[in-house]
Amino acid sequence: MESEADMVADPWPAEAVVRAATGPDHGRGMAQRVAEALCEVLPVDAVTLALWTETPHRRMLYATNAAAQRLEELQFEVGEGPCVSAAAIGRPLMVDDLQGAVTPWPLFGPLARERLSTVGAIYAFPLVEGHAHLGTADMLRFEAGPLGVEAEEAARLAVRAAALILLTARITPVLDAHWQRTHVATGVMAERLGITPAEALARLRSTALGTGRPLPDLTEDVLSRHG
Repeated sequence: MESEADMVADPWPAEAVVRAATGPDHGRGMAQRVAEALCEVLPVDAVTLALWTETPHRRMLYATNAAAQRLEELQFEVGEGPCVSAAAIGRPLMVDDLQGAVTPWPLFGPLARERLSTVGAIYAFPLVEGHAHLGTADMLRFEAGPLGVEAEEAARLAVRAAALILLTARITPVLDAHWQRTHVATGVMAERLGITPAEALARLRSTALGTGRPLPDLTEDVLSRHG
């Protein structure tokens, strides 16, 4: 991670993302190269890239570290959070002090402070190119505080470059987490109970929150009974 001063001195962070995408891959997939480039040229400690349509179909493309992956997992589990909202409204959302500020997400906020205790701030940018809303580039920092005006503008440009790259590239998720299996499980539940997949996912989430059992465990229970 570069300091903000170093990042601002480089007026072309978007070009760094393009160079990473078009240069030698060194055995890394496109999503990994883009995510790591964003993390290197911006003053953040981790980045995730996720495709976003409806929640059951969300696909994580890459997370640069374990904390970033836990952030995405938590938002998928509760169905809310800064990255979910940023994707829905099509503009960035900043949580400058995750541990100290009251967030507008009643489920995500308390659980994030419990499970992401080392994360100080989250900056969520929608991956948008023209009318195409692809997903989100989610950035976190271990130290609380605003991203800064110059850094936020640099991030907007870099994320736009990332969106264009991902829109035109054939990409394969590196980290699918449990989301694809959860999608299958919601389909099984929907057929068995005569409800919609969205209602089935809501039931799984409610059970996870009510019992404290992880959503992946509940997913495997559903699939094992089906098998």
